Amino acid sequence: MTNTASSFRKDIAVRCSPAIAGIVCMVVAARMTNPSQSIFALLVIEGVALIGLAVFLVRRYLKTPESPE
Repeated sequence: MTNTASSFRKDIAVRCSPAIAGIVCMVVAARMTNPSQSIFALLVIEGVALIGLAVFLVRRYLKTPESPE
């Protein structure tokens, strides 16, 4: 049981890792650029896309039924 829970946590953590990059993009956009610059929009869009990817991966992992082994 402990090994299964640990494996489950690792799987979720790996699928959440794109969200870290998305958060970094958002922080860089907010702290280093002005909203009038085009790089601001690019960083915000990239951050949202990465966070969306993480949400998609986690939801897909949670909804996929376990394969019988």
